[in-house]
Amino acid sequence: MIARLRRDPEGAIAIEFALLAPVLVTMMVGVFQVAVYLQNYNAVRSVAVDAGRYIMIQYQKGNDVVNDDIQSVVRGVAVNTPYMLDTDRLQVTASTASTSRIVGAKEIDLTINYTLEDWLPFVNLPATTISYSRPVFVVPS
Repeated sequence: MIARLRRDPEGAIAIEFALLAPVLVTMMVGVFQVAVYLQNYNAVRSVAVDAGRYIMIQYQKGNDVVNDDIQSVVRGVAVNTPYMLDTDRLQVTASTASTSRIVGAKEIDLTINYTLEDWLPFVNLPATTISYSRPVFVVPS
């Protein structure tokens, strides 16, 4: 019976698929994880750009926005369309630099941290956090 099973090619494809399927599934999951990371990274950067634009426009209008207002606006922009980030995993910090790198300008440091969702509970991956910082320079009127 063993000799007959050795010569029988009927189950070879099933065995080869059983050996290769975990590798293919792992590669597909990896590609999906990279795509989610890049999409969220792009969203965090775009939110920071929108926040910088908001700050500059408010200062051009003569409004002196405080750091808490900036953080609220950034959160509001981040959780709505088109970014749709989760507010529970989003941390926004706006702080005024004690000394500006540009004479006569006010420097506001904006930092956004976003922790990616763990969508594979059976795989123990470390939490990936996207961190993006940028300075915003405004000239107070």
